[in-house]
Amino acid sequence: MNGLEFIGWLGAIILLLGFALNLFNKINTESTFYILSNLIGSFLLLYNAFQNNAYPFVTVNFVWVIFSAYKLFRKNK
Repeated sequence: MNGLEFIGWLGAIILLLGFALNLFNKINTESTFYILSNLIGSFLLLYNAFQNNAYPFVTVNFVWVIFSAYKLFRKNK
């Protein structure tokens, strides 16, 4: 496994961890952990997708990063 692939897998794991914890009512969508897992996971996936020229996934993860960053900013305001 190369570094780029590792970054992609790490992003997917972080994103899915937040999703699963929310799904099983361990955290809620307003928790800082959930928002950060979305932000960090989608940022790593964005980087991976960009490096692999997978532009539909770049678009999805870019929007996900923006929304997560906005939510985190509003939460800590």
